[in-house]
Amino acid sequence: MHPPISLIFFFLTAGTSIGLFIFVYFIEFLKLFGKGQGLPKEVVLLSGVISLILIGAGAIGASFHLGHKLRAWKAVKRFHTSWLSREAVFSGAYGLTLLIYLVIKYFDISPFFEHFFGILTWILGVLSGFSTAMIYASNKFVLEWNTGITVIYYLLMYLMLGSSAFTIISYYYNLPYTGTFLFLTFLFVLLGFGFRLAFNIRQFYIKRPTLNEALNLPHNRPVRVIDKGSTTDNFCTTEFYYEKGKQMLPTFIPLAYLFTFIIPLFLLVYIWITGTVNQYLLWVIYLSILIGSAIERWCFFVEGNHVQNLFYGLYPEEGYKLRKGFMERKETRTSLYG
Repeated sequence: MHPPISLIFFFLTAGTSIGLFIFVYFIEFLKLFGKGQGLPKEVVLLSGVISLILIGAGAIGASFHLGHKLRAWKAVKRFHTSWLSREAVFSGAYGLTLLIYLVIKYFDISPFFEHFFGILTWILGVLSGFSTAMIYASNKFVLEWNTGITVIYYLLMYLMLGSSAFTIISYYYNLPYTGTFLFLTFLFVLLGFGFRLAFNIRQFYIKRPTLNEALNLPHNRPVRVIDKGSTTDNFCTTEFYYEKGKQMLPTFIPLAYLFTFIIPLFLLVYIWITGTVNQYLLWVIYLSILIGSAIERWCFFVEGNHVQNLFYGLYPEEGYKLRKGFMERKETRTSLYG
């Protein structure tokens, strides 16, 4: 699949925004039960404003992916069937409730409403991230994405970005949470590394579809591509297959692993062993995860192989190998009435 830069930008901004707020409000929420010291009002407001700016910038950036931007509001009409619609609704609601929460916090209007909108914003942020991940995980036409690993790994990346960003804020304000969030960043990066590795390993074991399956025909009637569906490039051959990207994957996937996982893990272990913590190291960790996540999202899109590419001779070669026993028992019917 051709990687849309606007969606990669939305992932980075929304991921940092939601991930950061998840941890900021969680600390505030624990204070209700006498656990922890909570956060200074200045830190909550600063983190909240950063989160609000990022989600707003992400929404604007994502709109460039739309063909008719003025019709974006129509996305909410498909809420009951479309994960894309749910993402739009939950992301917009998250930004709105976050704004209300910050206003209530700034003016100290009411502790009850402060935590009501804090909890609501927290839930909407999680639902927004989950809905975004499900857009890809529920896509049965791109087998590389169609797995629960996609959802878990996607949410882990939000936590990686959020925990590493909050560690910088915690250190800057000399809060007692720096060590805790260094550990959490290490944990989420390590888990993310494991799930990303599982995502790549899984690709070697995916049973690729065949033209017979795509046409709903049994395997005892072999079908093969004699000529491409088009003699010239068109939308299907450029947006659903990125030839140059496929050639660059062997270089970009190692880079994604290096920046997203290897460098942050090395620096976190270095901090743990030497006890050296400073703002520069924390910024390098966050920026490394940010840059690595951008490269990883680019690879994620390029790694996807849409089944429509079977008809253009662009699907991986394994897709043409017939697998007996998959559809022989499936009855093929032809009817004028559907």
